[in-house]
Amino acid sequence: MKTGKPAVALFLLSLLLIYSPLKGEKNEDIIIEALTDELNRSMKFLKIKNMERPYYLDYTILDKWVLEIEAGFGSLIRSEVSQDRRLNVNLRVGSYQLDNTGFLDMDSMFAAFGGIRNIVLEDDYNAIRREVWLATDKAYKNALEQLADKRAFIKNNVQADEIPDFSQEEPIQLPEPRVFREIDRVKWEKTVKNLSALFRKFPAINESAVKLKVKFAHRYFVNSEGAVVRKAEPLVSLEALASTQAADGMKLKHYIPFYATGIEGLPGEKDITAGIRKMAEELTALTTAPLLDEYIGPVLFSGQASAELFAQVLVPHLSGERPPLCPEPRLAERVFTGKLTRRINRRVLPREISISDDPGRSRFNKEPLIGSYRVDDQGVSASPVELVERGVLKTLLMSRRPSRDISNSNGHARAGFGGITGVHIANFFVTTEKGKSYREMKKELLQLCRDQQLPSGLIIKTLDNPRITGVDRSAASLYMRPDPRATQVTNPVLVYRVHVKDGREELVRGITFSEVNLRSLKDILAVGNDYTVHHRLFTGGGIGGFSFGFSMRGGSEMGIPASIVAPSVLVEELEFKKAAETRKTPPLLIHPFFSK
Repeated sequence: MKTGKPAVALFLLSLLLIYSPLKGEKNEDIIIEALTDELNRSMKFLKIKNMERPYYLDYTILDKWVLEIEAGFGSLIRSEVSQDRRLNVNLRVGSYQLDNTGFLDMDSMFAAFGGIRNIVLEDDYNAIRREVWLATDKAYKNALEQLADKRAFIKNNVQADEIPDFSQEEPIQLPEPRVFREIDRVKWEKTVKNLSALFRKFPAINESAVKLKVKFAHRYFVNSEGAVVRKAEPLVSLEALASTQAADGMKLKHYIPFYATGIEGLPGEKDITAGIRKMAEELTALTTAPLLDEYIGPVLFSGQASAELFAQVLVPHLSGERPPLCPEPRLAERVFTGKLTRRINRRVLPREISISDDPGRSRFNKEPLIGSYRVDDQGVSASPVELVERGVLKTLLMSRRPSRDISNSNGHARAGFGGITGVHIANFFVTTEKGKSYREMKKELLQLCRDQQLPSGLIIKTLDNPRITGVDRSAASLYMRPDPRATQVTNPVLVYRVHVKDGREELVRGITFSEVNLRSLKDILAVGNDYTVHHRLFTGGGIGGFSFGFSMRGGSEMGIPASIVAPSVLVEELEFKKAAETRKTPPLLIHPFFSK
């Protein structure tokens, strides 16, 4: 049987397609190759005469592509694609016992951000090495100055404990393949517009928006110990937010977020529509809800509010990363220091509660979790951590900066704002062995009110997230606190007054927390069996230790993803006060769309 030339050509072409590298396969190796070659050269030859050479060096490149679509009231506000590559150089001079890190003055703080730079987008070996070379040279010179300043400070100030500055860990080699997915931009522009048009049915709402962010990112990490990591970090967020005013001028806001690790992981448009419509209905109801000026008594936290209670009050203190030496008193005051570092093997919660964090878990009861990863951003294998067992604190989350009681990392170092690495939760689980139903929890709430001769109790179902809704400067906010050492909880969005007489739930507004701290969690009297999966994006350098309260709204920074699984909890007593705000009169004319 004879074969014609066209058939032969087609056959050869098919072989070429089969055996050709996958798209980007060759290019992705160029980044690792460029980083590794420059790292080896720097470790071998980088030295100033009569000065120390680096004992450790790592490079991170975050290659990121972001699509942002925003619409308001049925019309497209913006649709933008951004792409950048960010290089971070972490160079250490000295030794694992004592090096240039962990020392905070104004010069070293700005030097930390100076080690981060945007580099070329193309997979050009020579161009990448040039950028890395320049950044490494600058990092080395800064490191020498930092170490000299640190040694001078230590010489003049007695240190209570001699703890190593950097732990020694087993190097990980995990070059995962790059992941790309197609995004139908036109389709999603239409979807976001349609979702934002839902607010045309709610005359009481003044402002609203729907925002979609799709991020495809790949993190490349190599270090002088032999670690080589390449991992995909996809993330999708769809957030709907709205605000208005009550007749008395009080500002009111509400929101609903949806998060996933891929566009296909978002709920269907029908479910998103139902969620946004419910949010708009709740915000509308708030405009006519009665004011509640103050309250002291039992509170039931359910759903999102319960998860946020643990995220805001407990999680910041679960970092075992010790704070830096700080010679400047004003700067030292801005350093957050966790309150649990000296309480290991002590009871910190009711004995009914256990807490763990597991980056390796990808689901809870078939629901996807967004905080999953295999290797952290210091190249350490992620480990599950049993933090609290039956109310007793067993350990803390760690990076490679040892503490007095914990000498090694458990793989919870993650890069946040500007590439600064700190300790973060991943998939956080609050559990109990004998949880109660919501009905039983509500019954206990009412009984507590009777015992205290109160006519009503409170149920809180949603707490604010200023990263989404915007920071109210007059509100006590976790995201803009004047004193980072204080524990403050964001304002309630949905609060219900439960009448003792008939158990009726009545939506109320106008109160904020007086004070909530770690001791408040010891007052938890009952725990539910109604677990809620709450996804959250954390901002800042870490949940403790080096966290300076940085936060970002807008732009392509999306925050560090984590999932919190928590049941309802009943707190014996909390105090609330009237929300402090400067009220302005509502608009003089009604919304033009509804004036017809």
